Order: sequence, then structure tokens, then C-alpha cells
Amino acid sequence: MRRWRGLACHSRGVSNGQPSSFITALPKVELHLHLEGTLSPETLLRLVDRNGLDFPYGSVGEIRAALAARPAGLEGFLDHHYVAVQTIQTRQDFTEVAYELLRECRASNIVWVEVFFDPQFHTSRGIPFESVIEGITEGLEAGSAEFGVEAGLIMCINRERSERSAVAMLDQARPYRELILGLGMDSYEEGNPPSKFARAYAAAREDGYRLTAHCDVDQSTSVSNIWEAVDVLRVERIDHGLNAVEDPGLVEVLRERSIGLTACPVRRPTDPEPQDLDRIRQLFEAGVLVTLNTDDPAEFDTGYLTTLMSEVQSAGGYTNADMVRFVQNAFEISWLPQNRKDDYLAVLSEYAEGDAGA
Repeated sequence: MRRWRGLACHSRGVSNGQPSSFITALPKVELHLHLEGTLSPETLLRLVDRNGLDFPYGSVGEIRAALAARPAGLEGFLDHHYVAVQTIQTRQDFTEVAYELLRECRASNIVWVEVFFDPQFHTSRGIPFESVIEGITEGLEAGSAEFGVEAGLIMCINRERSERSAVAMLDQARPYRELILGLGMDSYEEGNPPSKFARAYAAAREDGYRLTAHCDVDQSTSVSNIWEAVDVLRVERIDHGLNAVEDPGLVEVLRERSIGLTACPVRRPTDPEPQDLDRIRQLFEAGVLVTLNTDDPAEFDTGYLTTLMSEVQSAGGYTNADMVRFVQNAFEISWLPQNRKDDYLAVLSEYAEGDAGA
């Protein structure tokens, strides 16, 4: 696996509250971003109005206040998140949300994004699977053509649902197999270990999907969940997974097998800095392929990737060379074809070396 030469890049972080020019122009890749977590307050209100919905918040200010007031932790986040996601009702809605996502990616100079989506939540509300996948695909294709951002899709199992439901989702997706890169797993984690979905993951592997799984931070079984995702589901990477630092043997397995972690050091309004910086630093220095991602950028104050990376660099004391390495890690564990990885890595290397010579 290719590693970066030492680069003499030492300027840091955020200047006068603004991202540095280096981070702003850095070619980026995003591997952990939920389509349903990109609904801005303005988009939410537009969908509410168009779809004639009863919604608990009537203004941008009320939505932002509710985001700030939601309980800490995964369950508090998800309880609020799913209220917002119900505003997506039609194929047109999915198309517009996907298109707007790539517009935001372009503003952050993201060149490749792998987008999670949750079909089960939508089909359980009576929305046909084809409306979900065809609407998202139409939006991504239009956005890619308009903004020059490449995108792939990762279909997620909602882990609080049954394995039978997950297998049924795979059956629904089969006619659209060429539109979907991989299978993931997200949502309410407690009491829903990765091994619950062993049969669904085996079926997805047979269908040729790439495999990942959420192992969220500081759940009661976080470390055992990571082990199950690695050994039972045989995933290629872990979403979150930062509790691996508690088990040196697990860290070694991740490093030896080049299983990457899609870390999301997001920040709520009450957080003085992005979350989990110490654990990310430990994994980074241990040689694990840890990456930086925004998770649900409309629902955290860190927003999209330029802002998040700038805050991580400033709070974590990372050099520009370090930030390049985070992006290199992301390209290395991405599900791009190898020739496209090589193209992007060459662009990234050229950018980094240009800064080193500046």
C-alpha cells in the first residue's frame, strides 16, 4: 500500500474563524455521509410545505433550536433525525436532496463521495423501493454532471429491524444492483449486534456488494461489535469504530488487514471542539487507516468536510501533511476502481507537493 513521502507542510487550521486556504482547496473524499442527514432547515421546510405535512417546527430557528436541544448520544440523535427524514415523501424529493448534496460537496471540494441511504425506513412508510433508488440516482447523476463530483451509493440495513426485513431489502435491490456499491448497517445499535445480520451479509457478499458496518462510539458493546463486524460479517471497513483503541489486539488486526475506520469527529453547539480527537490521534499514530467524515452534515455544527477538517486540524494540532494523509487513507479504503484511485491519488500528491514547495 502506497504511503506518503514526508511533506514540509506546517501551516495549521482555521484562521480568523475561516478554513485555511490549504484545507479549502485540498481535494477531498467523503466515505461516511448519510443522504437523509443532509436536509438543511430550509430544505425541510420546503418539503413540509410541498408535501402538506404536519411538522413540529415552523421556522429555521425552531429547527436549529431543536437540533441544539436534542439529548446527547446515539438514541437522542436518531429520535430527532427520523422526525426530519419523514419529510422526504416522493421520488422528486429524493432527486432534489441528492442533487443538493452534490452541490454542497462541490463547495467543499469533495471529488468522490460514498453516500449512505436507508431504504427500509422509506419503504416501511409505503414509499416504493424504486422511487427511492431511482430518485436518488437521478439526483446524483444530475449533480455529478453539473458539479463534477463522483458519487457511489451504500444501502444500509436499519439494525433495529429484523434480518428477514434486511434480506427482503436485498431482494428489492436486486434489479438495481449496478446502481449500488455496497451494503452497510446503521441506526439503533444497542441490542442489535452485527451477528444478527450474518445471513444478510452473506447474501450481499454473494451478490458482489462491498461491505461495511456501523459500530458507533461508546455503545455498551462497542468493542465486541467491531470484532463481530470483522470476523462474522467480514467487512472491509468499519464506520466509526473508535473504541478499537481499547483493545490492542483489535488495533493490530485493523492495521494488518487494512480495515479502515470512517471516523466522524462532529461537533454539537455545546462541544468546545470536534469529538473523539484523542482516539482518532491514537489510531492515526498506530497506523490504522482512519479517515475524517461528516456523518450527517446538516445536523451538526461541523457541517461539511472543509469546515470539519479545518476544525480537526486546528484543535488536534495536525500539520498539512497529516491532513493529506487522512485524505490518502480515505482514497485507499474507498470503493473506487483502482485506476480511479490512482488518478485521484496522483492529483492529491501533486497538490501536496505543490504546497510543500510553496
